Amino acid sequence: MADEERVEPTLDVNGGIPPPPVVEHVEVEEEKPKSKKMLFLIIGLIVVLAGAVGGYFYMQHNAELKRQQEAEDKRPENILKKQLMERKDNAAPIYIALDEMIVNLPGRGGEHYLQTKMVLRTNDGSTEDKIKKFMPVIRDKVITVLSSRQMQELATVEGKTMMAREVALVINSIIAPQLTAIYILQQQPSTADIQNLERIGAVPKETSSGQKITGEAARAAAEFWNVTEMDLPVQAVLFNTFVMQ
Repeated sequence: MADEERVEPTLDVNGGIPPPPVVEHVEVEEEKPKSKKMLFLIIGLIVVLAGAVGGYFYMQHNAELKRQQEAEDKRPENILKKQLMERKDNAAPIYIALDEMIVNLPGRGGEHYLQTKMVLRTNDGSTEDKIKKFMPVIRDKVITVLSSRQMQELATVEGKTMMAREVALVINSIIAPQLTAIYILQQQPSTADIQNLERIGAVPKETSSGQKITGEAARAAAEFWNVTEMDLPVQAVLFNTFVMQ
């Protein structure tokens, strides 16, 4: 018995119950960051798509507003309104000299001619550029006006005044046709005057937007805006020289 191995008792802290298995959390801890990254990516993609859709509709809305505004700007009454709003009532006058013109005049006692230099009065700085742009047409129309008068008519103050007025109307009808049409309509000229203005080309047939202007449209515009000679680009025609022979 002395040779038997003696076993020392051991203290079991778990009371004989085996310890719980060790659960490794390594994989769970690795999955959480991956899930968060995927969530951020999805949210970011949604934000980008929402921004793109919103930007597209915003651009479409602005384009539609621009188209509507362009259509409004092309309406004859709005063109007229803009022309009247751009006038400068208190601006100092600007004088634009035209080259000398010599034309034949019909009259009794043989052939006659008129030699004249004219100066245009305006208060709009852009008028001179417009006149230069249309100068060939303007000279042709002005020569028509000058040669349409007889020498006996131009020998009177009234005759010169009437011709100067017609020259101004002709030039204005070229550079501001709609405004000139409204002005002529408001003057209530006689049938004979209208025919004469049509003959010399002082009555414009089209608006500045290229659209035909009807009598009804012109009368409607005339009810809203009172156009005077001071509202026209060329307010008056002055003569530097005026020689008839």
